Amino acid sequence: MTLSACSTTPPPAEPPNQQNLLRKCPATLPPLTDGTGGDVVLTMQSWASLYHGCATRHNGLVDALDAKTH
Repeated sequence: MTLSACSTTPPPAEPPNQQNLLRKCPATLPPLTDGTGGDVVLTMQSWASLYHGCATRHNGLVDALDAKTH
């Protein structure tokens, strides 16, 4: 007995939409307030944190878009 049937391949699953990646980076950075060493350190730590968060989102968005094209 021979069985035959239509064979269909489902389309590849779309990666989940990464809404958290669609936030813009801050347009401005916190300013130095008084220029003392402590202020500089705290401000630069704040800048580094903002940069890291933005770079993480940006790289995640690039990876998500790249996954859609491959």
